[in-house]
Amino acid sequence: MRYFPMKYFLFSISVVLLSACTSYYKTMQPIAVNTTCSDTIKPPGIASAWFSISVDVMGKHISGLLLIKEMPDQFTRIVFTNEVGVTFFDFEFDRNGKFAVKKIISQLDRKPVLETLRKDFYLLLGFPFQDEMQAWQHGDKLYFGVKEQSEQFYFTTSSGCTSLHSAEIGSARKRKVSVTFEGEDMRHPEQVRITHFTFDMTLELKRLNKDAD
Repeated sequence: MRYFPMKYFLFSISVVLLSACTSYYKTMQPIAVNTTCSDTIKPPGIASAWFSISVDVMGKHISGLLLIKEMPDQFTRIVFTNEVGVTFFDFEFDRNGKFAVKKIISQLDRKPVLETLRKDFYLLLGFPFQDEMQAWQHGDKLYFGVKEQSEQFYFTTSSGCTSLHSAEIGSARKRKVSVTFEGEDMRHPEQVRITHFTFDMTLELKRLNKDAD
């Protein structure tokens, strides 16, 4: 079986594109952490569910089914299959966010691809926000986040702290990834969108009425 779109997926993730010089986070101002707000708003992780998934990379399209499954040992599995049941990847996170690859097709078994996907799902599941956080004001938004190596993981809300707006990955200069959620319950979102800003890639997840147990 040929995985024709996958070569574009691999190529696109591996390409490093030039970004604007202006820092997206330039006007951020450190503020005291409102723990009541941060504890209420922070991404809670995704409960077990099936999603339809669409991946668009540099004008190429891949689609299929994504299973997010919370296991009895508090591990989380993420499995991406196509419409005929071929597994593209099967990932696992332990309760502390440690990542393991259970299965992956050879076309995706590349370090840049794995690291991109690892960070996307690590952010989606809220693992960065288990530790003590810092806070910033950025325009009319509040940012809460933690630093991991050279990157910052954030989640955002309005100054009134009414709802979760997004989760993000950024460097000192630029925003790299944004995750947005639709639905009243962030544990059971109806839709999720993962947008990359350093190259042209988006992932769209739509919840299915299908038993994940």
